[in-house]
Amino acid sequence: MEPTVEQRKHRRHSVNFQGVYSSGSVQVKEAIVLDLSLGGCRVASTTPMPPDTAIQLQIRPHQAAPIYVPSAVVRWATGYAFGVQFQELPEHESKALTRLLWSLPHSRQDSSSNPRSEA
Repeated sequence: MEPTVEQRKHRRHSVNFQGVYSSGSVQVKEAIVLDLSLGGCRVASTTPMPPDTAIQLQIRPHQAAPIYVPSAVVRWATGYAFGVQFQELPEHESKALTRLLWSLPHSRQDSSSNPRSEA
């Protein structure tokens, strides 16, 4: 069996933010945004979303302004969690997301070369 090659371009940050999303077939639904990066995120919701579904997403970080992603695509789904790739992110939203990610503490999976670096 071939080893899995990491295809992500951006570092993921473990988060737990409120969010809302919608698509052509789904009205606004509440969600939890997880594993956030500049290129996408993992979302948990009570409504499963199939791969290749186009959605709009609003990320509502704690103590920061919401970030609106006008165009994203579901790339994978497992139960009530799904991975989203951002397709369009206006410049001001991209800057806000970059600032937010820089403000977050490093997650454990990002410090795999030295697991004790958070001590």
